[in-house]
Amino acid sequence: MRLKLLIIVTSLFFTQLINAQEQADRKGFFFGTSLGIAYSNLYLPNNSDNFTDLGLDLEIGYSLNSKFDLMLTSNVSIYNYTGFGRDRKRDFGILAPTVQYWLIDRLWIQGGVGLGGDNPVFWDIKDPDNDPFEIRYYAGYGAIVAIGYEFFEFNEHINMDIKFRAMYRNVTLQEGMSSGISYGILLGINFR
Repeated sequence: MRLKLLIIVTSLFFTQLINAQEQADRKGFFFGTSLGIAYSNLYLPNNSDNFTDLGLDLEIGYSLNSKFDLMLTSNVSIYNYTGFGRDRKRDFGILAPTVQYWLIDRLWIQGGVGLGGDNPVFWDIKDPDNDPFEIRYYAGYGAIVAIGYEFFEFNEHINMDIKFRAMYRNVTLQEGMSSGISYGILLGINFR
């Protein structure tokens, strides 16, 4: 129910913001980062659970023209792991090449398929010498789709956007196969 409400509110928000605009002249390299909240639904071998925690994105890319961007994105949703060893924070992540298409001047959609991961978060590593699981990385496959709206432009080279993203990843952990879906709303800053 909460997810449906979130999608409806986000859709209404974007519908209200869209107006006819000229396409910006986007060309060249850019990078950006986003921070927000993520809701993850994970299916672990020994249990399934939902988590609400921090969501992060990093991206670097190249604008081919005013409509298409090619990027490498790193998308992370933090969750609380309660399997082997102590309870700890880990990340549900995707590293993927993506394509971003600008529907109008400020509204874009994005999609990509790449490497899914389940990794330690650097601020919650306590004793890697005595517990090797503290720094254990797992890889699999993943996918991401996102929609965003650029709402503020400082100058031609710096802008801010808000985005809704959905990620899927499938990874084999120490205790077996794990899959999950994560949704997030993030506020980003981009440098062109």
